[in-house]
Amino acid sequence: MSTTQLWVLPILVSLFTIPQCIQAKAVFAHFMVANTANYTTADWASDITLAKASSIDAFALNSGYGENHTERAFKDAFAVAKELDFKLFVSFDYSGDGHWPKDQAVKLLSNYTGHDAYYRHEDGRALVSTFEGFQAAGDWADIKQKVGKNVGNDTCCYFIPEWASAGVAKASMIAATDGLMGWHAWPYGNMEMNTTEDKQFMDALKGDGKSYIMPVSPWFYTNLRQFNKNWVWQGDEVWAQRWQQVIEVQPEYVEILTWNDYGESHYIGPVREKAIGVLESAGAPFDYVSGMPHDGWRAMLPYWISQYKAGDTTSREGVKIEDEVLSAWYRVSAASACGDGKTMGNSKSQSQNLLKPGEVLQDKVFYSALLEGSADVKVSIGGENRTAEWTDVPEGGKGVYTGSIPFDKHTGDVVVTLTRDGDFLAQMKGKDIVDSCPGNLTNWNAWVGNATAVKTNRAAGADGDDSAGVSLPRSLWLLGLGMAFSLLI
Repeated sequence: MSTTQLWVLPILVSLFTIPQCIQAKAVFAHFMVANTANYTTADWASDITLAKASSIDAFALNSGYGENHTERAFKDAFAVAKELDFKLFVSFDYSGDGHWPKDQAVKLLSNYTGHDAYYRHEDGRALVSTFEGFQAAGDWADIKQKVGKNVGNDTCCYFIPEWASAGVAKASMIAATDGLMGWHAWPYGNMEMNTTEDKQFMDALKGDGKSYIMPVSPWFYTNLRQFNKNWVWQGDEVWAQRWQQVIEVQPEYVEILTWNDYGESHYIGPVREKAIGVLESAGAPFDYVSGMPHDGWRAMLPYWISQYKAGDTTSREGVKIEDEVLSAWYRVSAASACGDGKTMGNSKSQSQNLLKPGEVLQDKVFYSALLEGSADVKVSIGGENRTAEWTDVPEGGKGVYTGSIPFDKHTGDVVVTLTRDGDFLAQMKGKDIVDSCPGNLTNWNAWVGNATAVKTNRAAGADGDDSAGVSLPRSLWLLGLGMAFSLLI
């Protein structure tokens, strides 16, 4: 080998190594199989298509023991995922109906971990997770051994449970784990979200080279009498804040809570009437999901996920913006307009100090925009224009802008408009804010909308050359196909 060849070799190695490191990161969405009893393959195709358009890498299929439709749901989901080149993995739910028998966990994993659509860690092993279940921690060495015997030890399993309730120190001591997942995606009370617990997990795991799944969620409101659940956690500005924290902390994995948990109001997938039966079966006093879309929270995911996967600051600066977008979200009535339904801020079940929900959630219209450069924002409520500003502006002018404006007792239709240099850029027209509620019960869920900016009004100095930088892994035809599926079913 010549001197030149020896000199070039490390460069070639680095070129092949760097993309592999980037590919090791992934973003999942927690998916409630319990809500798919009435699903068809077209529903699965729609959800998967929309998830792919949002740069989500896999669904974590949350499955409780004893759900009658689990077998059919898994069969359909994996068939569609294979066809659409998407990945899935099992997340055993140990809450609710409780313990998964070892033999049933082994059976489910043996049936699917060898499937082409099953998500694998970079070492080739099938990823397996849980929601809770620390009481069954002793089962997992045996489960892994038996599944490995059935499908091959090089196939199963890379085990990352969510045992946050046990505490970081205790959970990290279990030898059968290959990592841990957090669940603290919402701040306590009216405090700001922080990464203290995330860093505790990562510090506890890094010595053994184990993985961490960092949770991200936009909202939390639940009112299900059967489960004695009736509280809110702060959403408001958490979605954008939490993604910025993901970009800074750089965990190996991220999991969005959730795609379709309608009972807890943190869904980012479409509202499917056939999938919200939990509200009736679990004794919700009213339907707080219908007519309350959250699709707008997906609008900026391709950008955030690309920044997260890009890693270092220099690489993040190269992430290109395919479309400038605007999104806005708010509750449709002020905290004092109707009865609070005995909803509390924080949860007694989590040993938290209880607050009034109006002390946790603010009576504001929140808005954000993904922009190549600065733009002006205007908000009107009931036809009255309000002075609006950005409270958070990205360094250098390119990126996600955020802001909010209080209701101030205004009611009526909500319109958020973006302009640049006096020219129209985008407009989102939202649901009316009202001063009355069905049954006099406040809906603490959020309404979310979004709009895409016109292409002809790019920021001054924006780079129009698509040959440079890191292009967002966003496919508009996938988004359109997903919307078409939604209209057909």
